[in-house]
Amino acid sequence: MTASLRLHRETIPVDELMAEAIDAYKEPGPFPTHRLERIPFWKKLWNERRLKKLLDQLLTDIEPYLPEIRRHMDDPSLISASTKAKVRTLVTKALQTVDEKQLLFARPFLTHFIDQGYMDAAETFVFKAKQEDPDLTNEEVFQALRNVWIMNSLQLCFGQPLTLTPPMYAYSLLYPYTDNLIDDPERDMETKQSFNRSLEKVLAGETVASRTATERRIFELVLQIKAVYSYEKYPQVTESIQLIHQAQIKSLAQSSESKLSRDAIMAISFLKGGTSVLADAYLIKGNLTKAERMFAFHYGAFLQLLDDLQDSETDKKEHNQTLFSIEHTKKAADEEISRLLTYIFEVNTKTDSDSPSMRLMKDVISQCTLLIVMEAVGKKPKLITSAFYKELEAYARVRLTFYEKLESKLNTFMKN
Repeated sequence: MTASLRLHRETIPVDELMAEAIDAYKEPGPFPTHRLERIPFWKKLWNERRLKKLLDQLLTDIEPYLPEIRRHMDDPSLISASTKAKVRTLVTKALQTVDEKQLLFARPFLTHFIDQGYMDAAETFVFKAKQEDPDLTNEEVFQALRNVWIMNSLQLCFGQPLTLTPPMYAYSLLYPYTDNLIDDPERDMETKQSFNRSLEKVLAGETVASRTATERRIFELVLQIKAVYSYEKYPQVTESIQLIHQAQIKSLAQSSESKLSRDAIMAISFLKGGTSVLADAYLIKGNLTKAERMFAFHYGAFLQLLDDLQDSETDKKEHNQTLFSIEHTKKAADEEISRLLTYIFEVNTKTDSDSPSMRLMKDVISQCTLLIVMEAVGKKPKLITSAFYKELEAYARVRLTFYEKLESKLNTFMKN
């Protein structure tokens, strides 16, 4: 660890954030059934038919414009304005219909996102990323875009206009690059550790020669962030990025041969997830209040746990230890998922001090993360007991098995 990193390590009270978040997860309140609506079975089937018909029609309507889009994906600026406008109109109308018919949510969340500018930010990000690095795969671009959307949601939570700033762009691309490098099974541990040491020095302000094109790109992105948030004016921005980097290094222990305790796994997951969105928040505002800092840390923690739930089967095969990949009974899995959902709803409980925007976004986050849990369980019904599966499905607007079909159609659309 560099002297610069040690000197400023205590500015953000990460130990306090960790303790409060883990305590909230370990001791949740009752499962929030009072905040959920039971959907009759016939209504689920009706919603499924409408969604399938809507997506099939969208793919058909967009097909005539795809050749031009595919032809210019390496330089999206060459796509005609009329084509962009027509595709955007088609997508917008489809999302508005999903809201009007309440096919996925009881409230018009998707329309709200459109009105606030989510599609504008997404289009700007995707086109710029592909222009700067044509070798990025669609999967990598959308991995990064997901972080842009998280940062956009924080902008709305904090009452800021939704936009894509240079630091948001650079940071959102930074961690797909580093994640993919660190998670690459073809790279040996010494190579990964050497890269981590180099990145640590760059984050601390040192000049380091890059050894590969990927390293050079990563170091360039760090410098783009520092160009806006200098250490002198915004020390906590730099520290927040150092914290997520340190969390990534610690997370390597999850794939080691040594068996970790449940508490150790939980600590790593909360640190990695919490610091990730904490950095998002600092890159949006530069400085945070205590409440904003805590909310961002909670937000990141449960997003990490949601990722771990979605990736549980892959993690098992690759011997990556998470709360959802370690061996446990179906009843224990019920309890872990129930604990996660309760934690999410507790964190997003509205308070008197919340702004109208924060209150709405807490509803959005609660309902969207509930959908993610349902989608994950729908793919792996044998993970939990049949009783808990039926309970979760009762609150879904479609059958849980339909989420996988819906994801497949959406993947087809995104791939196109």
